[in-house]
Amino acid sequence: MSRVHFRKENVTVHAREGVNLRALCNEYGIDPYPMLGGALSCRGKGMCGTCAVTVDVEGDDAALSPPDAREISFLKRVPEALRADMRLACRCEVIGDVTITTDPDRREGWKKHGHYAGRPVRSWEK
Repeated sequence: MSRVHFRKENVTVHAREGVNLRALCNEYGIDPYPMLGGALSCRGKGMCGTCAVTVDVEGDDAALSPPDAREISFLKRVPEALRADMRLACRCEVIGDVTITTDPDRREGWKKHGHYAGRPVRSWEK
């Protein structure tokens, strides 16, 4: 049995080896989607990316199954700085102890925007 901790929900569950992470979330009532993502999701086919989570591995790196071709295709569209820890819950299986953050922040470098850097921002400027 593996231990899966959901950081935002502060819930730890035990999972049998090989269980799908999205199915595990559904089983324990944990919503891996942003606001309307569950209603707009692809239902586990790995095409929409709404079930993206970030992963903190405790100990061994092999806490989740390796990404398949469809998940790799999705992750290529994610900014490189976020890509290393991001996985699709519908495409990975739990095989070890892991900490998961559901609905992670996907906005890379938002603090670089002029508004936050103290510069005036004009909508007509690029």
